[in-house]
Amino acid sequence: WPLVEALKRVNALRASREPQPESLRAPVTPLLDIVLCYCGRGERIDWLRGFHKLPWRNENRSASTTTRVALRFYHKCGAMGDEQREEETSKLKDEWSDYFHTVEVRYVDDQVRADDCSAYLAYIVDRYDDLPEFAVFLHADAPEHIPSVDLLMDAVFAASRGFLPKEAGFVHLAHNYVRHDCPGNRTGCKDPDAPEVARLWRKVFHSSIAPTRLEGHMNGYCCVQFLVRRERIRLRTKQFYVDALNFFGDTAESYYELFPVGKVVWTPDTRGRTPCQLAMYFWHVIFGEDLWLPRRHRDSRLPLFIRMLNIEAEAALEAQRGEDGAGGRVIQFTGDNTGSEDTYYRLQSLFMETGQPP
Repeated sequence: WPLVEALKRVNALRASREPQPESLRAPVTPLLDIVLCYCGRGERIDWLRGFHKLPWRNENRSASTTTRVALRFYHKCGAMGDEQREEETSKLKDEWSDYFHTVEVRYVDDQVRADDCSAYLAYIVDRYDDLPEFAVFLHADAPEHIPSVDLLMDAVFAASRGFLPKEAGFVHLAHNYVRHDCPGNRTGCKDPDAPEVARLWRKVFHSSIAPTRLEGHMNGYCCVQFLVRRERIRLRTKQFYVDALNFFGDTAESYYELFPVGKVVWTPDTRGRTPCQLAMYFWHVIFGEDLWLPRRHRDSRLPLFIRMLNIEAEAALEAQRGEDGAGGRVIQFTGDNTGSEDTYYRLQSLFMETGQPP
């Protein structure tokens, strides 16, 4: 462990954060946007209160969240009239304005269902020229994809306070890491979606070639909950995102690419929102990561608090197969999964929290 280097970094950080006289402080503006892909039909978003205080921890981060974090709803269930939309917008703003610096509601109307693809892309197109330092892209059911919500809350707090290292340009927060090359599979590995993935890839990236997932060219986390720096978003032009939004949301082109002949939107693809599901492994590449995104706990660019949470059991199997190199070790954490330490209990306690910010 490079403890000396760590202490140097801590001391440098402390020195850079010395309090300034009130007259010299710049006005505090949001440094981070939470972009929430939202429907509102039975979705519970009480967990957003956790950005202020988690019931099982003593820290209160209300002051930081209300001055540094904006909440932007990208509403995907907009089959309602203008009056209903205004009522829904007012309701969301009234409920959450005391919790965040800014609360906005933006309706995204798709030609064919595009879920988080059009929500995330619409945000980038909307704000490309005025992005905050960080954007965190989430589903309304984010805790289902991030079992330890401490990881999410701590990452947002650290980013909004300027505590993340520059090397952390993209951080996937989800739990389920997917190996498309089927390691350890003794019965053969197949990728029935390979032709469709290749066609989607070529369209999104304007490319003549596409990675082969079965060959292990592209792996990453499922279910698109991630944090991105502004510079990473701007690695690609605004027109790239405009084209991608048009492909996934404003037209049915992404669905046409799934069908071998003609312009057909197949009903099962609509129900399964297939184009966006297949493209979920594109995001880290869009934002400048290698095709093979490393598991968080193996990514030396990330701070320890991010690397040590939500490690899957499959990571231990990979280590046993020697994929961490000679003498490789996987960080493992075990404990009593009862009472207040249990993930289910914690999430339930978060949902039960009511009232105004602490």
